[in-house]
Amino acid sequence: MERRQLDLLAGERFRLGDLRVPGGAPRGAARFASVQWDSGDLRLAAWEAGLRHRRGRGWRVTLLTEAAGSGMRRLHVDLPGPADHPPPQALRLLSGYLRGATVEPVARLRHLEGCVTVRGVRVVHRVVTLMEARRGVARTRRVTLLPPGDPEAARRALSALRRAGVAEAAEMPLLAELLGARAAPVWRGERPGPGIPVEGAVAAALRDCAARLVRNQAVLLEGSDPEGVHQTRVACRRYRSTLQTFAPLLVPAWEEELHEQLRDLADALGRVRDAEVLLMRLRAAAAGRGLEESAVAALLGGLAREREEARDALLGRILSAEHGDQLDRILAAAVAPAVLPEAAGRPARSALMPLVTAGWHSLRRRIGRLDERPTDAALHRARIATKRCRYAVLAMVPLLGAEPARTAALLGRLQDTLGEQHDAVLAAAWLREHAGPETGFAAGVLFDVERERAERGRGRWRKRWAAVDRREVWRWTRS
Repeated sequence: MERRQLDLLAGERFRLGDLRVPGGAPRGAARFASVQWDSGDLRLAAWEAGLRHRRGRGWRVTLLTEAAGSGMRRLHVDLPGPADHPPPQALRLLSGYLRGATVEPVARLRHLEGCVTVRGVRVVHRVVTLMEARRGVARTRRVTLLPPGDPEAARRALSALRRAGVAEAAEMPLLAELLGARAAPVWRGERPGPGIPVEGAVAAALRDCAARLVRNQAVLLEGSDPEGVHQTRVACRRYRSTLQTFAPLLVPAWEEELHEQLRDLADALGRVRDAEVLLMRLRAAAAGRGLEESAVAALLGGLAREREEARDALLGRILSAEHGDQLDRILAAAVAPAVLPEAAGRPARSALMPLVTAGWHSLRRRIGRLDERPTDAALHRARIATKRCRYAVLAMVPLLGAEPARTAALLGRLQDTLGEQHDAVLAAAWLREHAGPETGFAAGVLFDVERERAERGRGRWRKRWAAVDRREVWRWTRS
């Protein structure tokens, strides 16, 4: 169960019945008790993830994945099991956060909840009390907005809450508010100040990549969202690319070792994702051409098995003790990167900007060498150069904000267009290789589709490039 939500602090006087909105009526209050589980050093709280047993409701695992608009995107997994021991599946999902640590009860809570639905938006009023020796020792009152797909409905519900006296966003997670600083989130992204030194900027960039890797790994393990593999792979790639971008400022042996440690993980993720993309692509094309399901199944059956085998191998790797040790090293490197002593204290902006402009000039040279009808291999190399340039620009977003973010977005569109052309080339090559006597007709039809897409892609990228190759897009690099 996935949901995006916005948590607001409610005052002592707020009552759900005070919410005057047409079409909504409060429902009866629900009371229940829960026990929050975590490691002794509260690793789950540090990641804003959660594991709790709710009396009469079973276990709930909460995986925080990313910011989503004005709220947070959370994935909840409900599991059965006895109250005295978490289900193995729960610990499996949280393995990236816990990394070998055992869990134990850390807080006993009492909940009083009421809700109202307003134009499809659920508004939940929660009063949560921290219990010690059967006494309430801390309490928080919150209103949670569970937005639907319609932003306008969410906006109206939020306006009604503000009129009723609820306006302040809850910046601190619920458990941290009740337990104090020891349960505070550690792996939130923060924008460094403009005067931050190189060491701090490198750490901020690597922390962001590491956090994305760990959070999306949990989504990958849960398995219901196909984006889990993709986003974990993207995070792994961004970590490696960030290391490559900052390499002139890093201790060479440290950077090379960490870069290589991530290679095997990137390869394992790539085998799954590439098979998934190819499978989805060819199935969609087959449906669009009205090919017989039996012929498509015969053609793509081997690819589906390959995807499952690659996924099983990936899961085995991620759940291994070796991978847990690797995550420890990745996170430790993000906290304390090995920056060259002569570079560590330099202002980040002046030290990093030459690396960004070098990536940009390298991309321009690569594009400039393309002829009127570039080969597939040349466009693939241009895509790789675009990706590297984009990741270098993204490293400047925490320092400079909107301008590099806009440049990165334009580079992202160019990368996507070149990526689509490359995917079509790979799909056509796969079809040529796997066509057989019984699947030749279906493979031939799909081959024509993919070659046509590849041909269209040879021209489409130029419009994207024209949008990137403008002085005003890169003005921020000269200021």
